[in-house]
Order: sequence, then C-alpha cells, then structure tokens
Amino acid sequence: MARTPKSEPKNAVEALSSFEGRDVVQSSIKVTNAGDGLSDAMAVDPAEYHLGGTVYVVLQCEVSKVDYHPISGTEVLRRVHTLRAGTATVVSAALVADVLEQQRLAIEKAKGIQRLDLDGKGDGDE
Repeated sequence: MARTPKSEPKNAVEALSSFEGRDVVQSSIKVTNAGDGLSDAMAVDPAEYHLGGTVYVVLQCEVSKVDYHPISGTEVLRRVHTLRAGTATVVSAALVADVLEQQRLAIEKAKGIQRLDLDGKGDGDE
C-alpha cells in the first residue's frame, strides 16, 4: 500500500473512528468477486501459471460493505471492509516490488521487528 506523508497516530485507537461509542482498534478486508475479475482478464490475455509460482495481481475494488466485529475478550471492535473486485490484471514483479517492500517493512515495524541496516562490510558474523 503506498504511503502518503502525514502525521502517524500514536496508537491504533487514534487511527480508526469509534463506532457507537466503542473503540475500533483493528481493521481487515474481505475480497469478493476476485475470481470473476481475473477470469475476465484472462479471457482477453490467457496465461498458464505453474504450481509454486508467484503471480502479482492488481484489483480495482469497490467498498461494498462495512461491518464491526467484537474482538474476543475485549470491549473493542474490528472494522471489516468487504471489497467487491472489478477490473483485475496480472502485473510484473518489477511494477509492484517497491510498494510491496514498503508494506513488508510497515508490517514488520508494527510487529516490533527491526531490520539491521548492514552495508555488506560485516566481520563475518552477520
């Protein structure tokens, strides 16, 4: 997901709007119709994929539903977005490599994982 410069919220509660007086601290996505959009694309440009291969897909989606689910054992909620896929296409790894790496780093940071910035000139114990 491309990041735009903005001040980051201090915590998850500040990142999402409350719902009916309850804090919303997580969000998730459910995608429907993705197979239909990709099948339409493959009808125009057929391809053959192999087991274990990696395919990069771009989906244009419409937010078709928003639900709130309680998080077990808490008084807070998860916001669940249902996205209905429309146009879809397979793209090259090079086209999406940078944004996927940015997302990997953001996920690691959120989990408390910090990568070491090694310049390749280590002493052999890296």
